[in-house]
Amino acid sequence: MERDPIRRIPIDPRLVRRELNVDLPTARYLVRTGLVTTEGARVLRRGPTTGTCATAAAKAAAIRLLEGRAVSTVRVRLPIGTIIGVRVRLVEEDPPVAEARKPGNDDRVDATEGARIRARAEPLDEPRVEIRAGPGVGRLPDGRPAISEAVRGQIRENLAYLIERYGAGLRVTISVVNGEELAERTLAHRHGITGGISILGTKGLVDPNSEEAIEGTIRHDLRYVENVPCLVTGYRTLRVATEELGLPETDVINCQGRYDLALRILREGVPTDGGTRRFDRVLILGMPGKLLKLAAGVYNTHARVADARYESLLARLVETGHLEDARRLARRGPGTMVSEFLQSLSPEARRDVLRRACELVEARVREDHDLECGCAAYLRTDDGTEVVTGPGWRRLAP
Repeated sequence: MERDPIRRIPIDPRLVRRELNVDLPTARYLVRTGLVTTEGARVLRRGPTTGTCATAAAKAAAIRLLEGRAVSTVRVRLPIGTIIGVRVRLVEEDPPVAEARKPGNDDRVDATEGARIRARAEPLDEPRVEIRAGPGVGRLPDGRPAISEAVRGQIRENLAYLIERYGAGLRVTISVVNGEELAERTLAHRHGITGGISILGTKGLVDPNSEEAIEGTIRHDLRYVENVPCLVTGYRTLRVATEELGLPETDVINCQGRYDLALRILREGVPTDGGTRRFDRVLILGMPGKLLKLAAGVYNTHARVADARYESLLARLVETGHLEDARRLARRGPGTMVSEFLQSLSPEARRDVLRRACELVEARVREDHDLECGCAAYLRTDDGTEVVTGPGWRRLAP
């Protein structure tokens, strides 16, 4: 058995070999790097994120600039710690510009598949990497480029050896061919991003997240739960659950924001060798934005379906008696970044709001899905990870 580095579940390479018609060493490589995962007996392909493609293009352009070589494939270290090969091509010479085309995967709703992501490398006087945005890369409402900090870190990590070897600095400019047109097929505009697509990727690989794939993954992972299943919505939250709160990996289920699917499956049960296993308790751990949606009764928390964060936060502030903060939020209006506003609250107000959200989530899940529920919210602050729990969490969590 090999272990999926993202979902952390065991995968039999023989299944990958049979389904993809590859030899066993290749099957092991695909599993170890995270390029494939499984859904029952199905093998699902992952592909590079926009951030990984940008990193590959940046590395190829930097190699051309500093070493004079044109490469067709580069090795890219992913944020999850594995290394994959990404195909690239040189499209301009002086200064060098390289391009990586985002390949397909088994996510049926990946709107950026086929995107041509480019990077231009130019010398910089200081031995560091400066990252800029060019045409086709979106801009946040405050004017900053829509290149995430995770991607910036990935680019710098992959170029560090060149900086060290040659003692030279690099200015890297990321662009996307027809990025503004491509953005019309994404949800960028709902987040206030204009002028192109976002360059993102916390894992480095795109997880298949069609509804069928998400449901299959939830059913598969629930079979291995030993205690109370804990629903999370992403791999950052999964790491908080396992590494900071000490929950067993087998008990943590990434439902990718589809609480509606996960809660229904918990009640229906999942097939096991001994019959059907059903659950009557559930833990929910999430970042404030997701839990504020759940507190408002939004069980599918993807932005393209519904977004009640602002209204829910406003209601929670009023309920907990923080009226001046509620007025301040109302003056800002629905476009307010919820995470930013929460950071501006006093620690007492923030805890009150999140505790109330957790209480409402626990009550809703109990009433709507007949499941005993424990809910906890976590928020990254300057002092570390702040965790706020509802009464159900304190009762059900191990």
